[in-house]
Amino acid sequence: MCSSSIKPISEAPISGGSTAGVNSWHSGRIATLALLAFVCLVAITACRRKTIAVVQMFNGRTMGTTYSVKLVPGPQMPDLAAISAEIASELERVNAQMSTYRDDSEISRFNNSHTTDWFPVSPETVATVELSLAVSAMTKGAFDITVGPLVSLWGFGPQGRAEHEPSEATLTAARQACGYRHVSVRQEPPAIKKALPEVQIDLSAIAKGHGVDRVAQVLDRAGVAAYFVEIGGEVRTRGTRLDGRDWQVGIERPSERERGIQTVVGLSGQGLATSGDYRNFYNLDNQRVSHTIDPRTGRPTQSQVVSTSVVASSCALADAAATSLMVLDSEEGWQLAEQQGWAVMMIVRNGDSMEVRASESFRKLEQARPASTP
Repeated sequence: MCSSSIKPISEAPISGGSTAGVNSWHSGRIATLALLAFVCLVAITACRRKTIAVVQMFNGRTMGTTYSVKLVPGPQMPDLAAISAEIASELERVNAQMSTYRDDSEISRFNNSHTTDWFPVSPETVATVELSLAVSAMTKGAFDITVGPLVSLWGFGPQGRAEHEPSEATLTAARQACGYRHVSVRQEPPAIKKALPEVQIDLSAIAKGHGVDRVAQVLDRAGVAAYFVEIGGEVRTRGTRLDGRDWQVGIERPSERERGIQTVVGLSGQGLATSGDYRNFYNLDNQRVSHTIDPRTGRPTQSQVVSTSVVASSCALADAAATSLMVLDSEEGWQLAEQQGWAVMMIVRNGDSMEVRASESFRKLEQARPASTP
């Protein structure tokens, strides 16, 4: 008798606390892609015959972090060299549109402009700003893409760490130039506009999720039926793995000392984002300062929420929602998640311990079983 050997495909990378939040992201150069092949012997159809399936994986860097893409073979598998180049090109377009670390990006040129007239931008930038403003409205300002000046004052912008806590007068002056209601969007022709010349936009709390969605669109256009896309822990999936199961994604346990998995969810056709305050922080004037800034106060959030994970139809929405729930207090955030029907897990400080709270829809994803096969 012939024997089969099964080598499991590596599980998806852990979705961890975003170090972007409302912070600017580093628009690192996209590195040359490495094309890796993971071979899984999945079945033996007869003695001396094996069926070999190959999952292709692309790795690279973008937005100051890493990304990975996994493709499950199918009847319309695209040319791998061509699809890897198209993915790299699409991520470069995202940076050229939305990076605050590139002077020539659309957002940087808008920020450096003092006009209050309509400023032409790409349709993708309009769509991202429009979604951001919608999340701002539903969170009553807890999510705000104009919070960049406050982020910089607290030492999480391009200028680096602050030496001292900003004065109340400095914070008040910066807050006057902030506010999502100062920004408008127009779809035809695509443009954005600010009501005050000094208003600036920072899309880092949604850009990674948007980038994931853009890569997913590339794969959809190419006819890829099953894939996994991840940028810096933000995830989007379609179809199932080779073994017929939903993509298994680990969510990081919120710990400053070591990395570990809090739970695992099964995803198919969904986006997942996780935000947390346990990675990007430092001590300023003998107090712990988190990168998540509350736009309503101009100060680092005082919420007891340590980590939030959101599953949604798009990764951009999940990204913005996860950031919002880090700003809102735990009960207010929970009520919002229920109103919006988001699948959510929140980890909240309760004295010296952590309390895990998950919605029913999220619990169902934790209990995902192997998907049925035709």
